[in-house]
Amino acid sequence: MPENADLRQCPILRNLSDEDWKAVAPLLSVREYEQGAVLVNQGELGVDFHILISGTADRHREQGGAIQVAKLDPGSHVGAMPCLTGGAMEATVVAESSVRTVATGREGLLMLMDKSASFRREMIEAMVRRINESNDKVVEEYTRSFAVMRQLETERQARFGDLVGSSRFMRQLRVEITVQALQEGPLCLIGEKGVGKSHVAAEIHAASRRAEYPLLTVDAGGIGDMLEQWEFQARAAKGGTIVLEQADLLPPDLLYRLLRPLTETRVILTVQQKPDIPQELKVYELELVPLRERQDDIPLLAHAFLAEAGVPHPGDILSQEALNMIAAFPYLAGNVRELKRVVQDALLLSGGRIIRTSHLRFGSVREPGSRPKIGVALGSGSVRGAAHVGVLKVMEQVDIPVDIIAGTSVGAFIGALYAGGQPISAFERVLPTVLWRQLVKPTLPPRAFVHNHPMARFVEKYIGPVHFEDLPIPFAAVASDAVSGEAYVLNKGRVSHAICASTAIPGFMRPVKYHNRVLVDGAVVHPVPVALAKSMGADIVIAVDLSTPARGEPKHFVASILNTIDIMSAKILNDELQLADVVLNPQLGTNQVTFKASAAFIEVGEQAAREAVTTIKRKIAVSMGRLG
Repeated sequence: MPENADLRQCPILRNLSDEDWKAVAPLLSVREYEQGAVLVNQGELGVDFHILISGTADRHREQGGAIQVAKLDPGSHVGAMPCLTGGAMEATVVAESSVRTVATGREGLLMLMDKSASFRREMIEAMVRRINESNDKVVEEYTRSFAVMRQLETERQARFGDLVGSSRFMRQLRVEITVQALQEGPLCLIGEKGVGKSHVAAEIHAASRRAEYPLLTVDAGGIGDMLEQWEFQARAAKGGTIVLEQADLLPPDLLYRLLRPLTETRVILTVQQKPDIPQELKVYELELVPLRERQDDIPLLAHAFLAEAGVPHPGDILSQEALNMIAAFPYLAGNVRELKRVVQDALLLSGGRIIRTSHLRFGSVREPGSRPKIGVALGSGSVRGAAHVGVLKVMEQVDIPVDIIAGTSVGAFIGALYAGGQPISAFERVLPTVLWRQLVKPTLPPRAFVHNHPMARFVEKYIGPVHFEDLPIPFAAVASDAVSGEAYVLNKGRVSHAICASTAIPGFMRPVKYHNRVLVDGAVVHPVPVALAKSMGADIVIAVDLSTPARGEPKHFVASILNTIDIMSAKILNDELQLADVVLNPQLGTNQVTFKASAAFIEVGEQAAREAVTTIKRKIAVSMGRLG
């Protein structure tokens, strides 16, 4: 604590509230200097920040002799930028008489700027005055200081904790950070929203030789005059690192112009999609995988977020059922950030007690009174999937919109065709006539008996070679990684190829290579993809579960495989259906292997949907606040 409470009368400090003064005071100290004593030396690194309380000082630069820059009176301050950045002092300050100062380090200076708007203004105004009193070096320092201060708010709100996770990817990422910290050239971090690109950029900067210089951020999505702003920020970040966020929003020619001239500043780009960057720029690329592809990290992150919220023993407060559901969710909308929101919201809803599945709130946030987005989760079930057509038919007839479709296996097959614009009448006409030879062809054992490449041609016959983003209704499918056993969400690339992956029955059909993965039927991991529909933004999810209880001995080899998949997925299914708002379970009987029964299955699907219409409409009305 400073020796004299009257320090609060110092102009820069007097506007602090009592609470803010108590927080800042322990970081301040009183210094006294005799006439002729040096407060700070030109070239000195990371000096303390001083505010003159009494006496006067001379500020001069050593350039073949002492060149006076300014005379400092009580209330003047010294060493702001070296204190902030750890850089070198650009002038020497000598006491002209006995001088008394209040001094603080970087932590105290940041806290003062955090607590006092008037202090921030005073800093900027002081830098402006110094432009008229100094040389070009002072102008450069002002530019740097102004940019740093403008980002103080962002820096304060973007406190990154440790990189949490023990998955293979996280172990590799830590190695990559160490390697990249030694590099000088531009780096491009690629990944979905919320995977931690900014966090990784900060870790690379902190581990590099540039750590003593600024780390500044430019958002390509929020700047008018990009070139002017970039030039300003690049000067301010000189010697340090500048992060260009959402760089994939910029035209290639502009991105090229921004990157080419920078030599003294490290540039890190963050993008969701790989941009078109000329090879001559030699930009190194590092891809950050989404959270759903490193599920081993989700429990660790959940516990870390609970600890951050003040829970002393996170493992004791999160039930295993809730943890299982948290780990199974895809987090398409926000990855790690979305997981943090779900965990912390659940803590509030639980009142600090055990977090149950009922406390978990997944999905999007919408305006009160607006119509909820309706999603359908179409489950696996081989030829029984015709029942999905009956459900969709009834929803059309009673004017319940389908805004989002998620499908597994045959649910992906039906869902893709419907999302691509196929009318119900086409399903009713074509499905009963489908033959397996239109969808699969024999292959050589032992890996499988057939491959389903013809299915891609069948799908494209009706909806064309479309990509996911081209579909009239948002759609995604689920497959299972044949190597890791984890779920893999199919929502990019050509739809027909994704459907082949989601429907590749293990042991019967050959696995499908897709996006550098070896994939099989998604029924083992997400038999009814309710979590996927929620993650895509559905407010209300209608789940269509086509599973049936085993009845006697299977009549053929394929039925045996399908029964095995049903048994394996039963526990997962029960957990995931808890996320659904309405569950339809058409009573379809035993497994079939031909599509001849499609018309009957469609009718059973219709019946199940009609019985639920009142419930669905009531859910919609309640969601809109029209019913209590």
